[in-house]
Amino acid sequence: MAKYNEEFAGERIQGKRHYQEDDFGFDNSQPQDFLMVLADGMGGHKGGAFASKCVIKTFMDSYHAVSGSVAERLQQILQKTNEQLALEVQSRPKLKGMGCTLVAAAISDVQIEWISVGDSPLWLYKKAGDLVRLNEDHSMKPILQELVHLGELMPEELATHPDRNMLRAAIVGGKIDLIDQSSAPLEAGDRILLASDGILSLSETEIANILDQPLSAKALVKKLLVAVEKKGKRNQDNTTVLVLKM
Repeated sequence: MAKYNEEFAGERIQGKRHYQEDDFGFDNSQPQDFLMVLADGMGGHKGGAFASKCVIKTFMDSYHAVSGSVAERLQQILQKTNEQLALEVQSRPKLKGMGCTLVAAAISDVQIEWISVGDSPLWLYKKAGDLVRLNEDHSMKPILQELVHLGELMPEELATHPDRNMLRAAIVGGKIDLIDQSSAPLEAGDRILLASDGILSLSETEIANILDQPLSAKALVKKLLVAVEKKGKRNQDNTTVLVLKM
């Protein structure tokens, strides 16, 4: 997909954390099969960084080495990355408890297919101005939001709830409790955004307003990250942003 050579970009910032646990990768080596992958590590400085790096490397190295449909390949490589992380945990007992989220998106001219575990968001921005989150949020936030909807939790309680960012699923080398996998059609003018949850310092309205601007993918990535930094959150998480313009 040579047409994407100048239409995708990715970058990360450390935020207010003492270490960087995010990692990401692109692969545009195969026609009609552009790959974007992002992982957000957990388990402390060494553990989280190692887990995300291991998962990204395994996914990127293996995706084009397996056969089958795109959906089948995404499934196979997700399992392979999980198994590889299990092996790494066994050989590095000091890193026990490490893990990461994962979002992998395979893109052709007409559709996006993805697989994800955890809370790292994948959005599709349509030229009509609509920003739609494609993948499920595997944190506790949707559960707590439902409690607010039912009147069992106050909105102000949700904003400070200690469990709101707790993950219900992650890649840790064991059983994966939740996997989100699906597809969506694409058309010219669409913009795809993968990010780690640090970007949630911005509202979806703020994100959409930036993605709407007639800028290169690299400039959009920079604007999103600058906007996150300008929020000045005291505990700002690592933030990674990947953008693809169709």
